[in-house]
Amino acid sequence: MLILCPPCQTPLENAAAEANDAELAVARADGGRFLPDPVLCITGTLEDPGTVLYGRDHLQRIVVAGQAENLCLVQLPADTRCVPITGGVMVYPPGQQAVP
Repeated sequence: MLILCPPCQTPLENAAAEANDAELAVARADGGRFLPDPVLCITGTLEDPGTVLYGRDHLQRIVVAGQAENLCLVQLPADTRCVPITGGVMVYPPGQQAVP
């Protein structure tokens, strides 16, 4: 991940960062939790797998590269919603609605 200080950002990068900050603030207010990439969100357990909610692209890279460095695995209830955003995913537990 590349991190730029605000004076080093282009106007477009600055606008994207501001939009991402606003999206994260709204999501937190709506009960969401941000998880940074690389993360794999699944339902069920490792013994009884459920559904991949987020991170299929990370699984594809693991298959190709044969490595799973820094991948975080998160097991979630079946009714959890995962909404991809820049840099990761917003996780909304059962009963929470994702902001459209």
